[in-house]
Amino acid sequence: MSDEPIEPPVRPETITVGPEESLWEIAEKYFEDGSLWERIYAANRDVIGDPHRLRQGVRLQLPMEIYPAHLRSVARAFDLERNDLASYVKDAMDELNAIGNFWGGGQPGTTFFKGEGGGTGYEAVSGQIAKGVDANLDGHEEISKRLRLMADRVQVTDWDNVTTILSVRPDK
Repeated sequence: MSDEPIEPPVRPETITVGPEESLWEIAEKYFEDGSLWERIYAANRDVIGDPHRLRQGVRLQLPMEIYPAHLRSVARAFDLERNDLASYVKDAMDELNAIGNFWGGGQPGTTFFKGEGGGTGYEAVSGQIAKGVDANLDGHEEISKRLRLMADRVQVTDWDNVTTILSVRPDK
């Protein structure tokens, strides 16, 4: 599994206008939606003046409420963790399956495989583990999808707190 945590992108509080940049381009770059340029303008009206004549070198405040890149970063972390987990489980299962019928064909082997009374043996438990792993992988996929959906649709929130909450892993 990946040892390095994925760091969400840092949301700049201010930016410096580059050569020939427009508010539309800045909104595209930082908020993934050029039509949000008016929010940048509203936050910097006293500095900008005419929004269609943006001057290079001017420092602008970015409105806090729009920054979906954090959620996309956390979604990518869930994707990577899901892929790592799936790969790890597949490798472990391949190693176990390569051993073959390690329990043997006698009465003790059958009891190990089927279990005492037919419900708690290797066969049943390995099936339960596979279902649990599948549920975990499905959960990772759903969380990732919903984070991306939230990044696409939510425009006003305290993204820093959302990202902090989502990035804290519960103790094992």
